[in-house]
Amino acid sequence: MNRWIKVVLCTLLAAAMFAGGFAGGYLFAVHDRFGEMFWSGGARDRSVGDAVNEVVDLLAGRALDPVNETSATAGAIQGLLESTGDKYAVYFDPRHFEYFNEESHGEFGGVGVVLGEKDGATYVVEVYPDTPAANAGVRSGDIFVDIDGTRRDKWPSEEVVKRVRGKEGTKVSIVFKRLGTDGASDKEVSVTLTRAMIELPNIKSELEGSVGYIRLSQFNEKAVDKVAEAITDLEKKGAKSFVLDLRDNPGGLLNQAEGVSSLFLESGVVVQVEERDKKPEKRSVSSRYKQITKAPVVLLINGNSASASEIVAGALQDHKRATLVGENSFGKGSVQTVEPLHGGGGVKFTIAHYLTPNGRVIDGKGLTPDIVVEMDPEKQADPKTDTQLQRALAEARKAQQ
Repeated sequence: MNRWIKVVLCTLLAAAMFAGGFAGGYLFAVHDRFGEMFWSGGARDRSVGDAVNEVVDLLAGRALDPVNETSATAGAIQGLLESTGDKYAVYFDPRHFEYFNEESHGEFGGVGVVLGEKDGATYVVEVYPDTPAANAGVRSGDIFVDIDGTRRDKWPSEEVVKRVRGKEGTKVSIVFKRLGTDGASDKEVSVTLTRAMIELPNIKSELEGSVGYIRLSQFNEKAVDKVAEAITDLEKKGAKSFVLDLRDNPGGLLNQAEGVSSLFLESGVVVQVEERDKKPEKRSVSSRYKQITKAPVVLLINGNSASASEIVAGALQDHKRATLVGENSFGKGSVQTVEPLHGGGGVKFTIAHYLTPNGRVIDGKGLTPDIVVEMDPEKQADPKTDTQLQRALAEARKAQQ
């Protein structure tokens, strides 16, 4: 066990020192030189391994509850990640690493809901049709209270994802808090769902009069192609302007954010990426994806629009290519790399910050819409009560004149 934990830690340290490129389109090879680098390095490197081994030996020999190899490995890695102060650093055990990779490809084992987070609590933003959640009557606005017998006042969204996702055919029991029709009283609703393979309906598009509406849920590897298809189809049907809805879009792949921006921009910088000890790298419109529409654009954001969503919103705002409507975005102006580990699983950690084309800092600040429209998240599911959407459609119609 000592050797195993040591190897895992060495792999993590090597990955952190060797990692290059950016999460969001560029996954990185794990280098095999970690052993030589770590063990032939300075005394500081050796002391890390020595200290870990010493604690493992003490726990194995004298602790009231003997150390468990799996939990000790996860705890050691997570502790190392947290020591950097990186709030986005995450250790994935082999099972959750598989879920992470499935989501990037656009399908995964789950129940079929889009999640939002407000004041530390996770709620259902949207229920996909013909999924376990839809068939059980789960509704938009339902708040997670209990998952498989574990009850909490507030569930962070990442923890909900870890517990609700799982192998196709397995079951998960959930208790939701549901607001009453008066908007004040509430009740609890219990459901037991059988997980299914969910093909992420990542995009929704429809024609609203002469306005093409496109909602993108996540920047997975199919995002650019799907948005391009939607734009082309809607223009053939008569769209003269567009509403691009990135509310509750948590981000995803960087190259997809660059590609989606490029569909609306003729030229210029899309994003600036600032790595450690380097000048910001200006990344321009994608050579692969060209501008396919010059129609006016209104872009919707809210407090759950993060990362890649903010790259697109920042690029189109700086180039005065889109009017931003909604609420201040999340403020995740950082780029993560995802590295697989030799022993299984993987780690995600921050390697760079990004800036808008004009050099605006987003991390911790977010983007401020050109037109601020506040709204209760529960009203978003119904287009008639979705005041942000209605304002965006009005602005899109006005832009056609």
